[in-house]
Amino acid sequence: MKLYSLRSLIEIVGVTPSFIKKLEETELIFPIFEEDEPFYTERDIRKLFLAKDLEEMGINFAGIEVILEISERMFEIRRETDEVMYRLFKYIDKNISEEKY
Repeated sequence: MKLYSLRSLIEIVGVTPSFIKKLEETELIFPIFEEDEPFYTERDIRKLFLAKDLEEMGINFAGIEVILEISERMFEIRRETDEVMYRLFKYIDKNISEEKY
């Protein structure tokens, strides 16, 4: 997993350190600390881009927080659904294959 420094994050996304700090305080992004330096994942970068876009659309921080939380829940639901579908298709494939022979 690639990690990005705070400086890289600011350059990539184009946000202020205080904006990043707000997202950390609300636990929407979670820095990984190595030798007391915060590092961020690509998932954090995606969240920051979304938060920045929402702010530019005039949505206040409380709204951004709600939207990011809903987005995260939707991502988890999608991941869980994909896992269930994978197991279901695997089960169906196994049982169809066994019936053929």
